[in-house]
Formats: sequence, structure tokens, C-alpha cells
Amino acid sequence: MQLNPTEQKIYQRVKEVLADEPVASVDHVERMVTWSQKLSQGLEPDPEVLVAGALVHDIGVVLDRPKHFEAGIPLAREVLREAGLSEDKIEPALHVMQAHSRYGGPEPQTLEAKIGQDADALEYLGAIGVVRLVVRGLKDGSFDGKISKFPDFMRSIIAKVDDTFHTEKAEELGRERLEFMRRFNERIEQEIKGEV
Repeated sequence: MQLNPTEQKIYQRVKEVLADEPVASVDHVERMVTWSQKLSQGLEPDPEVLVAGALVHDIGVVLDRPKHFEAGIPLAREVLREAGLSEDKIEPALHVMQAHSRYGGPEPQTLEAKIGQDADALEYLGAIGVVRLVVRGLKDGSFDGKISKFPDFMRSIIAKVDDTFHTEKAEELGRERLEFMRRFNERIEQEIKGEV
């Protein structure tokens, strides 16, 4: 993750706000920013808008987890302003934040928001995705920890992301990560049945 001085200021504030957050954790934000930067190669988004939006995308989780993409708007705006992000970039960065979630919020209307949503989706998938979905499910109550219910829970996460990517690179990466999750889910179902 490479940040300019303004982005470093945003990041410092985000680290303070999310210090105790297990799901929308600081390391998740770092990976989201890194994926945003990687996915943007060759697409020419405004990098300041994209990175600023990615940095604050989950800041509202500490205020209202289910509606974090809305609840975080005032705090995110304050953080972006205090860090010195140009006024003309604040609203576009907030759109990246608002549109990142597949659990609500507006559809991404800009290239930056589409890349941001793709970057966040990659965090749902693969080995990291499996760990995050368990932690998130236990934290928000959508998974009760019973292994017998895990396959259906994982299928619901896969369905949220499958065939929803905006960029070719994310589609390619996502396809491989989704396949890993499907294989993992098949193995869990076999173990539950005592077949392996």
C-alpha cells in the first residue's frame, strides 16, 4: 500500500477509529487499498479519490455495522477534510465509501467506486474470505458457529459476489478465489457426512 502525505493522515485517523474492530480491521483496510491500487492499473481512475474512499470505506462500522456505508458519511467527510483532501475530491471519495458494500448502499456510478467495490469483494473471497466470513458471521449474528450450518452460510456469501465484478482483473482473481471456496465447502460437507 503506497500512500501520499494526505492519504497517510487519513490512514492514521482510520487506524485510530478501527483499532478494536475485528472484521473491518485495519489490515482489511490495508488490503482493500492495495487491491484498489492493483485493480486500477491500466484503467486511469483518479487515484486520490480511489485511495481516500478505500481508506474510509468501513469507518462507519463502529457507528452502525449494518448501515456503515451511510452512518460513516459525516465521520468520513470530517477525516477527509482534516487530512487536507481537496474539496472537489471529497464527495467522489465518499461515493467510493457508500458504494463499496454489496449489503446496501448505492450502485457504484464511477470508475473509482466500481474498483473500490471490486477490491472489497476480493476480501470476501479465498482463504482470507473464509476467515473473515466466520469472524463477521459470529460478530453480527449471521452465523451461530454450528459447523452443520456453515455450508449454507458460505453459499450465501458466494452468491453475493459471484458474477458481480466490474473489472476484468477482479473477475479473473475472483473466479479463482470463488473456486477455492467452493472446494473448501465441498470438503466441509464431506467431513460433516463422515465421508473423509
